[in-house]
Amino acid sequence: MPDRDDATTGVRLYGGASFAVKILALIGVCTALFYGKSFFLPVVLATIIALTLSPIIKFGKKFGIPAAITAATLIVLSFLILITAVSTLADPLSKLIADAPTIGAQLETKLRSIRKPMDTLNEAGAQVERMATGGEGKPTAEVSIKQPGLIARAADNVMAIVAYTILTFVLSFFLLTSRDMFIRKIVRVLPTFSDQKTALSVALNIERDVSQYLLTVAMINTVLGCTIAALFWLIGMPNPVMWGVIAGVLNFLPYIGAFVGVLLAGAVSIITFASLGDVLLIPGVYLLVTVIEGQFVTPMIMGRRFSMNTVVILLSIAFWGFLWGPIGVLIAVPILIILKAVCDRIDGLSSIGEFLSGDDKDEGSQNEHH
Repeated sequence: MPDRDDATTGVRLYGGASFAVKILALIGVCTALFYGKSFFLPVVLATIIALTLSPIIKFGKKFGIPAAITAATLIVLSFLILITAVSTLADPLSKLIADAPTIGAQLETKLRSIRKPMDTLNEAGAQVERMATGGEGKPTAEVSIKQPGLIARAADNVMAIVAYTILTFVLSFFLLTSRDMFIRKIVRVLPTFSDQKTALSVALNIERDVSQYLLTVAMINTVLGCTIAALFWLIGMPNPVMWGVIAGVLNFLPYIGAFVGVLLAGAVSIITFASLGDVLLIPGVYLLVTVIEGQFVTPMIMGRRFSMNTVVILLSIAFWGFLWGPIGVLIAVPILIILKAVCDRIDGLSSIGEFLSGDDKDEGSQNEHH
C-alpha cells in the first residue's frame, strides 16, 4: 500500500489512513460551519459584500477619494436601502404570509379536479393502513412539550437578525478599508521576490474576477427585478414592487430561483384573476423575462469566463442551505465563484477549478445561468 512521510511531524501515513484523515477533517469543518453559524455567517456575508463593492472603492481612489470615505458612503447607502426595502415590503409580505392558508384553500378549490386522483390514492392508502393495524386500535397518548411563546420567539429572531446585520456591515466597512493592508501582509510573509510577485498577481486576479462577477450579477438582478415589477404593474398584479424584489433575490439562485418564482407568481395569479388568460399571463411574463435574462443577457455580458458546472451549483445550494438555511441558499453561488477563482489561480488546486467549471463544448441549452 502506498505511503508517504509527513515532513513536519515525521509521522508515516498510509494511503488509507491519509484519506481517512482528510474525511475526518472535512467532517470537522462542516460541523464547525454548522454549529458556528452565528460567527461564520456574518464573516462570509461581509466578505461577499466587500468583494462586490471593491471595484467602486478602487474607482474612487482614481479620483483621490480616500477608501474610508467611499466605504462609509457605500455601507450607509446599503444600510438605508435595506431599511427602506424592509419597511416597504414588511406589510405586503406579512399579509401574503398571513393569507397563505386562505390562498392554499382557494388553490385547492380551483384545482380540485386535479386533486381527485390523488385523493383516491390517499384514501386507498388509508384503508390499507387501517387493515394492517387491525382497525382503529387504542388511542395513543400524546406528549406535548411547552414551547416559548410566539412573541418571545419572534423578538429573539428580530434581535438576532439585527445583530447579524450590524456585524455584517461593520465587518464589510473594515474589509473595504483594509484591502491594501491585507495585500501588503500577503506579500511580506513570503520569502522570495518571485513568490511575492506570484502571490500578488494571484490575489489581485482573484479579487478582480470575484468582484466583477458579484457586482455584475447584482446589477443584472436589479434590472431584472425592476423589469418584472414594471410589467406586473402594467398587467395589474397586486404588489408589483414586492414581486420585483422577490424576482431579483431569487435570481441569485440559478435555475431554481426562476422555477420558484414562476410557481409563486402562478399560485397568486390563480386566486387573483378570474380569466384563464390573465392567470397564465403572470407566470408567463415572469418566465419570459427570466429566460431572456438567463439565456441571452447574462451569457452575453458574462461570457464563458464564469461558466459553472450545473450539478455542482445545485449541490452547493443544497449544501449551504442545509448548513445556514435561506441565507446559505442565497450565498451558495457567490461562495462557489470565490472557490473557483481561488482554485483556477493556484496550481495545486487547478484540477478542482476544472471540475467546478462548465463544459466549454456545451452550447445553447446548457449555457450557464450565472
